[in-house]
Amino acid sequence: MVAINSKTRAAIKGYLEGFIKGLIDEYKGREILKPVSAREYLSRYSSNGELKPFQAAIIPPELIRINQFERGLSTRLGNSLEECARLIALEHHQDVRRGYDIEAQVSNSAFAEVEIQKQNYESAVNKKQEKPNLRQWKGHVPLQIG
Repeated sequence: MVAINSKTRAAIKGYLEGFIKGLIDEYKGREILKPVSAREYLSRYSSNGELKPFQAAIIPPELIRINQFERGLSTRLGNSLEECARLIALEHHQDVRRGYDIEAQVSNSAFAEVEIQKQNYESAVNKKQEKPNLRQWKGHVPLQIG
């Protein structure tokens, strides 16, 4: 059995290629001006905290641009992985959404059961015992939501 079918694999590949190309295009055109002097640099204004006088004094603009690209990539990578997960989920579900809020009421007994299971897990870890798992779990109390 193949984990991801070829159609989904192609969709993910296309999405990631577009994601990376868009990010590269955004940063490729970004101009990092080398300061003429400390006074000139400090007279600049940035509403989003991009002025970094220490870096500007010792790091060439090209390296600053690379650093900004890497930080932008890291920041946006989480969203790209979320989109890949959405594409994979579409293989098995008709309705797949990102950032979808779900509201429900959870009973006090459900919260209590979660706390008991958390304590069991932590106790097993602290005693270096095998951690509990659902397949071995006997006598559980079904969680009631609603």
